[in-house]
Amino acid sequence: MTKGLSDEEISRQILGVFMRNKVTTNGMLRRPDFFTIRDGDFQRGMNAALANKWIKVHTQDRHRYILTNEGYTAYKVIADQ
Repeated sequence: MTKGLSDEEISRQILGVFMRNKVTTNGMLRRPDFFTIRDGDFQRGMNAALANKWIKVHTQDRHRYILTNEGYTAYKVIADQ
């Protein structure tokens, strides 16, 4: 049996999607852009990213996600490791 990914690892995958799409601070992606993340893990990763203040949900469309400055900075730190 394989070990599942932690919420932190999945939230890093969320940040990775933003970076692969070259999204900068306050840029947006929609739910279909995250098709590479397994549906069962997606919500856990989003919840962790929201708790870390790496992303925020658009106020009028819950399927749009906005990269925050903290998220952009966190990805740069993770990428440099």
